[in-house]
Amino acid sequence: MDLLSEIRQSRMSRFQVVAVAIALTLIMIDGFDVAVMSYVAPVLSREWDIDPVTLGFLLSATLFGMAAGSIFLTPLGDRIGRRKLTIISVVVISIGMVLSVFSTGTTELMIYRILTGLGVGGMMANLNVLVAEYASDKWRGSIIGIYAAGYPIGATVGGLVAAPLIPAYGWQAVFGIGAAFTVLMLVVSLRFLPESLDYLLTRRPARAQERINAILTKIGKAPVEQLPPVALAGEEKGAIQEVLTRPVRFRTLMLWIGYACLVAAYYFANTWTPKIMATASGDDSLGVTTGVIANAGGIIGCFIFSALAVKYRSQLLLVATLTGAAAAYLLFGTVFSQVALALALALFLGILTTAGIAGFYAISPGIYTAQARATGVGWMIGLGRLVSIVAPILVGYLVSGGWKPQNIFLLFAAPLAAAALCIVALGISVKRTRAPLAPAAAAAAEH
Repeated sequence: MDLLSEIRQSRMSRFQVVAVAIALTLIMIDGFDVAVMSYVAPVLSREWDIDPVTLGFLLSATLFGMAAGSIFLTPLGDRIGRRKLTIISVVVISIGMVLSVFSTGTTELMIYRILTGLGVGGMMANLNVLVAEYASDKWRGSIIGIYAAGYPIGATVGGLVAAPLIPAYGWQAVFGIGAAFTVLMLVVSLRFLPESLDYLLTRRPARAQERINAILTKIGKAPVEQLPPVALAGEEKGAIQEVLTRPVRFRTLMLWIGYACLVAAYYFANTWTPKIMATASGDDSLGVTTGVIANAGGIIGCFIFSALAVKYRSQLLLVATLTGAAAAYLLFGTVFSQVALALALALFLGILTTAGIAGFYAISPGIYTAQARATGVGWMIGLGRLVSIVAPILVGYLVSGGWKPQNIFLLFAAPLAAAALCIVALGISVKRTRAPLAPAAAAAAEH
């Protein structure tokens, strides 16, 4: 629409920056709430005498919830609005985190972690879409890279908090801190998080013109006396139909497979590396340190991606990071026993894999129009995570079966290479036949 094109080609207003900042803070809370389980795993496994297989299921519980939330909750963002779904998701996360503090057994904690993951999954893709829609065309790739950094920032903060807090107050304290911050952000979101202009212009909910004009005023644009016409129903596909119809269907499959391969390797490293390093060294603090270093690398990776996205296409950067990540996993497997070198490589694992996630976040909204964007991105994240759930569980069985940790890292280099090939295929498809894209989508696809 002309109105959206004008906004996205203009300099970003303070209102748009605040909307992106709230989304960034929310994704930081998500990173904290998800990563906390890997930090308490060494202590919890001893206190509750948890075997490796059960621990693998416990570590995957959050991922299962995230997958379900992305698949079943995120599409609601195209129906009820990005803001309303975000509020619902934060409420669900808050309940899950509070209940986790009072867990007394593995089954109970597993249920609460699934609940937490459900809210995180419903919110992550939805916020990704909201950020893409409020970002200007020029800075979209860079802003999404910064947004993606929120997750590892939150996870890193979780490690920094967990290291002194767990020995002093027990593992429950870390969940308590996460619950408090989540509730705080619920209050902030209720007050300041705006609705998506794309949603208001496309879906036309109650008081749409009034809400649109209120946002336009805050952006610094003149209110509209009449809303622009909506495309005729016969010219417009439904969200599910668009996602699963050629040529978008092939691109959707490449996104699903590529993202699933990436996050399988990513969550194996993030959930198991602290435990593996703690067991190998006999030092729980070394395990936490490894996790913090990897997540710190993730922060760096997102900012590197953000900076490079100003000059280079996001698809090209994504292929490069995925290829580099595969090489880093292979190298980590060969030097695993050398602790100092392994810690240094953990930084690069974090840089490359998290930059890869930022890349998927940057390119995926551009594949779909506004009415299918939350559905398309949500399903990519949800179905990808559904596959990635297998990773921590599989590793639990491999460790229990006597596999050496270094061989497991070598194994997970393969899906990273496969993910790179998927993005190459996606790029070829986009070049050959371009599906009609919304203004925001067109810029993202090109970038």
